Amino acid sequence: MKRIFLLFGLIFSCGFCFAFPCVTQFVEAGTGYIAAKNVEREFNPFNFTYGIAEKNESCVNFSPNFKVFASVQFSDKIFDFTTLGNYFIPRLGQETDSQKIGFGAELVYHFQRYYDLYSEHDIYLEGVFRLALKNRLLFLANLGSGLKFARIDAVDRDFLWDFSLSGSVALNYYFDCGAEIFGSIVSHGVYRYPLAFTPLYSLGFAWNFRNGLRVSSGFGLRLRDQFVVAPYIDRYEWNLKARFSF
Repeated sequence: MKRIFLLFGLIFSCGFCFAFPCVTQFVEAGTGYIAAKNVEREFNPFNFTYGIAEKNESCVNFSPNFKVFASVQFSDKIFDFTTLGNYFIPRLGQETDSQKIGFGAELVYHFQRYYDLYSEHDIYLEGVFRLALKNRLLFLANLGSGLKFARIDAVDRDFLWDFSLSGSVALNYYFDCGAEIFGSIVSHGVYRYPLAFTPLYSLGFAWNFRNGLRVSSGFGLRLRDQFVVAPYIDRYEWNLKARFSF
C-alpha cells in the first residue's frame, strides 16, 4: 500500500517538472455514493486524479491525441489505484479543423485492495475509435481484452487469474454556454473490472468554466444477467467531481 501512495506521489510531483508547452495538466477530486449487492454493499468513496494531455488549440481541442492519468479511490474498506494512457495516430483517416476521425490504443492498469479479504490486479489493452465534430460532439468506442490476477487472503495460493473481453461506447455533447451532457455503456469503469459482461449504464451533466474548472455529476447502474436470464440491477452509483486544467 505504501508503494502505491509513493508511486502516485511521484507521478504527481514529476508532472510539474515535465510540463511542456504542448501539454496541459489536470487535477480532479470527487466523491459520491455507491450501493451494490456484492461484498461492497454501501459506501462513500473519495477519489483523486492527476493527468496530462495534449494541448490542442483547434476547434476540436477537447479531443487530444494522447492522455495519461493516475487515480486513487478509497473508502473505509476498499482502496483502488488506476493508471491509464491512450494514444491516437495523428492524421490517420480524415482530419480537418472541424472534425477528427481516427483510431488509437488504450492501456489500463488497476490495483484493488479490499482490506482483510482480497487483492486484485487488472491489465487491459483496447483499441479505440474516435469521432469528434466541430467542438460539439465526441464519440468513443473501445474494444479489447484484459487479464485479472486476484489473491484471496483465505486461500493458500499465490494468484488466481482469468481472461476477460471489454468494450464500451461513450458520447459527449458540448454547448456554447459551457454545459455538457454525456452518457456511456461500458463493461468496466475506472475502478471496477468485472469478468462477466455486466454493462454499466451512465448519464451525467457537467459545466465547463472558462478558467479551466469543470464540475460534473453523474448517475450509473449496472445490470447483471442481462443476456442470460431475467436481468436485475446489481449496482447503483452517483458521483460529484471537480476538475481543474492548467
